[in-house]
Amino acid sequence: MYKIEITADTLTELAGKVMSLAAKLHATAETEPAIKAPAPVADAPAPVTNAPALIFDRDVAPVVLRAVATKGKPFVEAAMAEFSVERASQLDATRWAALIERLESPF
Repeated sequence: MYKIEITADTLTELAGKVMSLAAKLHATAETEPAIKAPAPVADAPAPVTNAPALIFDRDVAPVVLRAVATKGKPFVEAAMAEFSVERASQLDATRWAALIERLESPF
């Protein structure tokens, strides 16, 4: 059994940490031998999630605009290139948290 506790000051920071952890766990799962998952329990309640999904206009676009204003358009263009897109709106929603983390990083 694994127990993971993640602390963050903002939902954006939390989303970035969760995405980073998921990527690391995915990479680890590919190198470890397969472990058979336990049989599902009948009538198990659905998992509860308190983290709302990111919404592009509310969560992503303001970060992109702030990064352009504070770090410059070349910085944002370089970050977009790292994600193989020209515009944030072209990025798959599953990668928005990682983009936010990248744009808010000090580098």
